[in-house]
Amino acid sequence: MTNKLDVVGIGNAMVDAMIPSNKEEVEKNNLNRDSMNLIDEDLKNSLHKNYSIKEMIGGGSLGNSMFGITSFGGNGSFIGKIKNDDIGIFLQKDMVREGLQFPLGFTSPDISTGCCTIFVEDDGTRTMCTFLGAGTLIGPEDIHPEHITSHKIAYLEGYLWDNQNAKMAMKKMVDICKSDNQQISFTLSDLFCVDRHRESFKELIENDIDILFANEDEIKAQCQTDSFDKAVEYAKSLNMIVAITRSENGSVVVNKNEVIEINPVQVDRVVDTTGAGDLYAAGFLFGVAKNKDLSTCGHYASIAAAEIISHYGARPLVKLSNLV
Repeated sequence: MTNKLDVVGIGNAMVDAMIPSNKEEVEKNNLNRDSMNLIDEDLKNSLHKNYSIKEMIGGGSLGNSMFGITSFGGNGSFIGKIKNDDIGIFLQKDMVREGLQFPLGFTSPDISTGCCTIFVEDDGTRTMCTFLGAGTLIGPEDIHPEHITSHKIAYLEGYLWDNQNAKMAMKKMVDICKSDNQQISFTLSDLFCVDRHRESFKELIENDIDILFANEDEIKAQCQTDSFDKAVEYAKSLNMIVAITRSENGSVVVNKNEVIEINPVQVDRVVDTTGAGDLYAAGFLFGVAKNKDLSTCGHYASIAAAEIISHYGARPLVKLSNLV
């Protein structure tokens, strides 16, 4: 185990592009203000042409988690699809600089690298314009055993499940990870993801997953209950590790019949909850990779989530290893 990297993740490869702006500019582009807008490549290109990007940051749900793991002092690989364009080149350099491996390189010949263009107003209001781009196009032909093996844990992003080719890629990756004796972790990602894919998620979870991440609403939706207690009973029935985040109420880690309550780490002020679940997963997986007990894993997760909600953006402003 000592020569293995910590985590190999598969997910949407994305960059966040920040544009300082105001309400008038947001409304001029017919965007839903203070919300997430799915956009096409033409609108993405138009926004980038008409506005000055102040800052770019490697992002996406899986990216947030992987950057969090490196901030703890961990390592790993990101399996994702990008194009050899300005945003793709930036993302690859960003990952390598942070200590991540990005073994696929540039594999999208036509579709641009995924980008979330974010209009940021003076009061902190953020309007997100998401072009998923090449990230969703990953397929089984992109999954190579030599990129996947020799990691301790695999991490799968539920958002990818919307695309049939990406789903096949994840299933191929699962088979490789199983043969490599890796622990396989999965995040439900989003309430709407659960509603779209409940039955196929159920099959994946019951057959292939060792560690499941969900927030309270997602786990209740997955087992179709309004009761958190019933959701915990469902988590127990899965006979695996299930980490459930509960916002200001901390989190609960269920391990078969054991239920461990994890207190939240207090912050002076909640500024932006974007990425809190991603960073929670980062702390938890880092702890598992370092053979920590589940209470410690939950505490690492809470530290990471607390740091990220104390400021704008989903990248830690301080090394998470310093906070442990």
